Amino acid sequence: MTYKPFDLTGKVALVTGGNGGIGFGMVEAMAQAGADVVIWGSNPKKNADAEAKLAPLGVRVLTQVVDVSDEHAVAAGMVEAVAKMGRVDTVIANAGIGMGAPSFSEFSTETYRKVLAVNLDGVFFTFREACKHMITARAAARWWRSPRSRPSTARRATRLMRPPRGP
Repeated sequence: MTYKPFDLTGKVALVTGGNGGIGFGMVEAMAQAGADVVIWGSNPKKNADAEAKLAPLGVRVLTQVVDVSDEHAVAAGMVEAVAKMGRVDTVIANAGIGMGAPSFSEFSTETYRKVLAVNLDGVFFTFREACKHMITARAAARWWRSPRSRPSTARRATRLMRPPRGP
């Protein structure tokens, strides 16, 4: 069954942890809506399996092995994704690990730090790199856009002064 509540044709979505579980569900839904997708996962086999499952949808799929807890790997992964896909329009930071212990008192500091590195630092690194790309892309789009296509200063100011809609 195809999920098509809206059209994402021409858009590129990047999902960390997108090779399985909830992450793959998000990737699959966006691909069904027409988006080209970038999957970041740490397991090459799961990445390849996810790519194969998406093949019938006819969208471009890029899989990358990226350790989101590694700041430099995230930066390099984003550069490669943008170079190969041309752009990244949305990013979903879904990668996460548990690495629990039999009890809280047995949870080692090393394990705790690894969990935080993936689940917290990974989100920060991923969104920061995505923002760098998106800000650059937006500035480039503004550079060539005609002044006539932009709302006048008066219209923009009027929009800002309007009271919020709804209750």
